[in-house]
Amino acid sequence: MEKISPLVSIVIPMYNREKTIQTAIASVLAQTYDKIEVIVVDDCSTDNSVNKVKQLKDDRIRLVLLKRNSGACVARNVGIDNARGEYIAFHDSDDIWHKNKLEKSLYYMKKLEADMVFSALYKQGEKRYPTGRVLPKVNLNQEQDKIAFLLGSNCVSTQTIVIKKNVSERVRFDESLPRFQDWDLALQIALAGYKIHFIEEPLVDCYEQEDSITKNSSKAVKAYEILEKKYENWRKNDKKAMLVFYSYAGNLLEKNGVSGAEYFKKAYDVSKAPKDFVRYILAKTGLFRPVTNIMDKFL
Repeated sequence: MEKISPLVSIVIPMYNREKTIQTAIASVLAQTYDKIEVIVVDDCSTDNSVNKVKQLKDDRIRLVLLKRNSGACVARNVGIDNARGEYIAFHDSDDIWHKNKLEKSLYYMKKLEADMVFSALYKQGEKRYPTGRVLPKVNLNQEQDKIAFLLGSNCVSTQTIVIKKNVSERVRFDESLPRFQDWDLALQIALAGYKIHFIEEPLVDCYEQEDSITKNSSKAVKAYEILEKKYENWRKNDKKAMLVFYSYAGNLLEKNGVSGAEYFKKAYDVSKAPKDFVRYILAKTGLFRPVTNIMDKFL
């Protein structure tokens, strides 16, 4: 009897990506696993993005047009609603999948009976790392308490995720979040008791654009406020997770050009460790970034 391969729905939210969308879609169409449908959800682009998608003559591509600009989380949820596949994969309109991305993801999902997998990625476009770097550096599979680890570590990127359709119908992207929607999705899935597996091999090339949402510091601040409140009860029950969450928040805000003093202070209140107090003082006086930049040169 011929083995039936499941359909995979790839959801790509799009907003003003006329320069990159065709390349992003092409990397999906070129997958070694080819039983796919590509759902591009346009979030009211004002450039030539929609026409760029229409130029790609492939029956596997479906274009969904939102009536008003609603953000990437809404676009992804709409894509989920339109998906016909047994599995759903998410892609970004400015990144490139490696040819075996889907094949390897499905292999681990079936072998390990996972509900969701995500992989490392190769990030490019950062001034500090001109040749690129592999992220994340941590390995979720090695952690005994995955929920506590995820509460304190933003290690999941949307464009690397593959998830079972029935899971994505129960666990949605939080449309109130301006950033970190991938981190939040992984937290929701883990807390709901589903199995997550991390693939250490980078299977996506991620390109940081000048208008990328990841460069918006005000959205980072707002997102952390939402996440802090949303997962307050779980953090209170796990001192380690709370400490890592606050430390990570402080460091990330400083990286985005915003003072992380408030979160370093919260980290110190939990740990009472001298290093957290020093971070708080440095951030409070505006010296955190210059000092850490100097230290980085010797690490």
